[in-house]
Amino acid sequence: MRYVGLFLAVGSLLGWCSFASALIIPAQQVDAGYDLFQTDPGTSFQGAPFGGVPVGTYNFGGAIGVQGVGQTDTIVQRLADATPASPTVPLQMDLLQLVSDTPISLGGGPLGIYYVDLQSTDGTGPASTGSITINWNTNTSGTFTSSLDVFFDVHYGALNGPIVAQSNALLSNSGAAWSDTAPPGAVLINGVDNLLNGNDVTNDFWPGQFTEMEAGVVHTVEPATMPEPASLSLLAMAGLLGVRRPRRI
Repeated sequence: MRYVGLFLAVGSLLGWCSFASALIIPAQQVDAGYDLFQTDPGTSFQGAPFGGVPVGTYNFGGAIGVQGVGQTDTIVQRLADATPASPTVPLQMDLLQLVSDTPISLGGGPLGIYYVDLQSTDGTGPASTGSITINWNTNTSGTFTSSLDVFFDVHYGALNGPIVAQSNALLSNSGAAWSDTAPPGAVLINGVDNLLNGNDVTNDFWPGQFTEMEAGVVHTVEPATMPEPASLSLLAMAGLLGVRRPRRI
């Protein structure tokens, strides 16, 4: 009977530990990492519609190195962990590649196709920085506001074409939703936007579609997806035609 009682006690203890483990609640924290975006319809520059130019691959440096990033044309980096006690963290835009949908005239240049990228990509201007404030509605979801001072070049004819204008725009988002769950088809790179804590997704950050804007500039984005197989050849062709792969900032 003594051994039976011991087994029952151990079994009860193990059962209680399993129950307690099930009650563990993820910490309210978003880890530092990257947001890989693709530009959506509705994006415009000085009233003209613009779309994204997918970069194809990107060098994140360190052990992660060069990775395929699918339809990504915009990369924003969160430079610190966010918590309810410290919800505002610095941002840096590392990549921006846009192209006019139709021939237009910008910066006094001739009628044609124009491209926009970051001044820091060419080394001709400062980094594009800002901040994000993350709020929690649950332990793994909520809303966020953000602001980025984007310093950009306007090129004529190609991403590496002549620069016809340089300026900056303070793009802000007044409130959008996020969760720790990636949308279907999203580009997943461990340590970049996925499994940021090294174990699970509870400290990941995935916004839905949102718009950041300033007067004359509207940029609508959503998490970047991997292209369909037929589109992969188009990305490869873009590389052969000399579309520049921006360096990591």
